[in-house]
Amino acid sequence: MNSQTAVRPDATDAAAPLSEAVGEAFLATLKQKGVDYLFINSGTDSAPIAEAYARQHLSGLDFPTPIIGTHENLVVGMAHGYTMVTGKAQAVMVHVSVGAANAVCGVMNARRDEIPMLFMAGRTPLYEKGPLGARSGAIHWAQEMYDQAGMVRELVKWDYELRSGINLDEILDRGLALSQAAPAGPVYLTLPREVLAEETAPTPVVSRPPAVPAAAAPAAAEVQSLAELIEQAQCPILVTSGSGRDASTVAPLAALCERFGVGIVEAKSRYVCAPSDHPYHLGQTVHPYLGDADLLICLESEVPWLPGTREPRPETRIVHIGVDPLFRDYPVRSFRGESFITASAANLLPALHAALGETTTAQGNQKRHENAARLAAARKDRRTKRLAPLLAEPRMNKDWLNHCLNEALDQDVIVVNEYWVDREIYDARSAGGFFMHSPAAGLGWGMPAAVGAALAAKDKTIVCTLGDGAYLFGNPASCHQAIAMHEAPLLTILCNNARWGAVQASTIGVYPEGHAARGPKPAPLSDLRPVPDFEFYCTASGGHGEKVTEPKALPDAIRRALKIIREEKRQVLLNVICE
Repeated sequence: MNSQTAVRPDATDAAAPLSEAVGEAFLATLKQKGVDYLFINSGTDSAPIAEAYARQHLSGLDFPTPIIGTHENLVVGMAHGYTMVTGKAQAVMVHVSVGAANAVCGVMNARRDEIPMLFMAGRTPLYEKGPLGARSGAIHWAQEMYDQAGMVRELVKWDYELRSGINLDEILDRGLALSQAAPAGPVYLTLPREVLAEETAPTPVVSRPPAVPAAAAPAAAEVQSLAELIEQAQCPILVTSGSGRDASTVAPLAALCERFGVGIVEAKSRYVCAPSDHPYHLGQTVHPYLGDADLLICLESEVPWLPGTREPRPETRIVHIGVDPLFRDYPVRSFRGESFITASAANLLPALHAALGETTTAQGNQKRHENAARLAAARKDRRTKRLAPLLAEPRMNKDWLNHCLNEALDQDVIVVNEYWVDREIYDARSAGGFFMHSPAAGLGWGMPAAVGAALAAKDKTIVCTLGDGAYLFGNPASCHQAIAMHEAPLLTILCNNARWGAVQASTIGVYPEGHAARGPKPAPLSDLRPVPDFEFYCTASGGHGEKVTEPKALPDAIRRALKIIREEKRQVLLNVICE
């Protein structure tokens, strides 16, 4: 078929796997390029794909395992969740223009979270009649668009339409390589039905995984300059939001900061970037420390501080580091900095550790340790004071949910959070043990991603933490059905306050003395009442659903749910009625 296709085996080798259609070669090539799963929401365009799977017992070809989802947001989210746990890019296919439209929010989440993904949609058949796969239903006229890829072009790194099976290997190779090249992200491929349906002579399929460029490494001079800045500083703070995407960086980052007295802030972190029990962990926002910090090292952090809330001191030195330190896809981003270093955390940290080992002095190191320890102690004191009233008299609010979750979960659990987990209270210590929605926060991500995580880590307990609004956005009936279909039981805990808390908080934040702040709650446009008895979504798919209304009953409910997940292998939903 191309330069990567093997010579056809001898005709006497009757058992050799052979492709007889482009659709079969397409699936076999995906598998050989390292794609384990095809997350699919199928339609009339997927007929050649369905036929390939149906004929697999005859072709003998190895294909990605199909994972069906009954909504496009679900299949994109499942692929996102699988990749965030494994680091391996996966493939998603949805139904032509309408399916792609439904999936745009999920694609944006994947792009902002730097998740490699081969996102594909069928194309309305090109021809009104004639070749195999031509139009066969009335919808094929109305679903066609002049530029179907235009819906996602701004959110993907590359888009293309497959024109023929002749260069299939090259097209998939380019798409998957671009997807995984730093900064990673989704790519888009349109698949006309006639192309996939095209029959070919029996042909073997031999391909190889794409060659992906290595992530950028810092120049020696940049590392040396940063080491000197740290040595000159008395209160350096490293701010990170996404370095823990690569779990291998967690231990080196923790070791560097502990040895050289650098405070750590995980600014609205989506991963465990540093263990929560690190002696110099300063929490989830840098704002309390901007008066102390004389050096900010912003590592993979798109919004290290909120300019409208508080700014660093004018004399504070600021360095930005990442595979894309300017975040070029963000139309407006003007955080000041005197240096921008293009490097992955994995490549930077060992080099910086070595450079600091050569430049640091005992006197400077001692001062940094003293300041970092002082700020960390103040943070622990704030947490103690925050929890004290609840421990004395529990109330069913988000702080109590976080405390109960923290007490119930061990560090072998994976938490997938969309909304209420606050890591000022919940201690995430293990690399790869916590994931949060992308910076874009396209709602409906959490539960689909948790299903993908459960498929990726079958030996782990997966806990999905959601608000009622995010749960509704995620098409819960589809999610619970997918959990049952794919035997991926997980625990979902809803913070159900019958409102969009973010909408209310934003309104009051913009108008603190306004009518919404003074009026009855919930504020306008945030009230979701009446909400369903969400627990029945779960029981409808064979799981255990339970409503929890009393704060003192919550710890036992979580323990009971974990027991069902682990021993009965059934999904559980706790509908927690919150303030």
